[in-house]
Amino acid sequence: MAQRFRVICGFLRTLKSFGRAESGAALVEGAIVLPILIVLVGGVYEFGFFLYQQQLVTSGVRAAARYLALTSDPTDVTSQTDARNLAVTGSIGGGGAPRVADWSPSDVSIAVNSVDNSAGTYSGGATIQLVTVSTSVVDPTLGFLGLLGLKAPTIAASHEERVVGGSAPAQE
Repeated sequence: MAQRFRVICGFLRTLKSFGRAESGAALVEGAIVLPILIVLVGGVYEFGFFLYQQQLVTSGVRAAARYLALTSDPTDVTSQTDARNLAVTGSIGGGGAPRVADWSPSDVSIAVNSVDNSAGTYSGGATIQLVTVSTSVVDPTLGFLGLLGLKAPTIAASHEERVVGGSAPAQE
């Protein structure tokens, strides 16, 4: 019995000495804080990358809508193909890598609508043409969202321009 008492007392003294010891405190604190810090930094980096990809898609769609608004016939299939290439690659000819991974010209949709202007609300003729270029593409994440069990977000962008016609540059 006395032997057991000494073992328990020795164990309790050892536990008390751990409570007062400061030599490993920084290591324990670091082990607790480091995973939280890594998750926060990774999340901020992933969110910044998402915003960058969204800006690339938005600027591509805007450039395509402006290009079509300056063509003489925005319903022409060749002009629309050029606009899709411009949106995705930044080049009318379609050469080069896409602005965003896994984004292709087939993901870009174009609509040309006529608006009644017979009342003369806007300057121009009795009908005004509007070009709308839109797209939807899954964001090519860096993989951090997948580690957290989240699926990749979808980037959607749309831009509308009034057709003024006639001054778009020829194909490169």
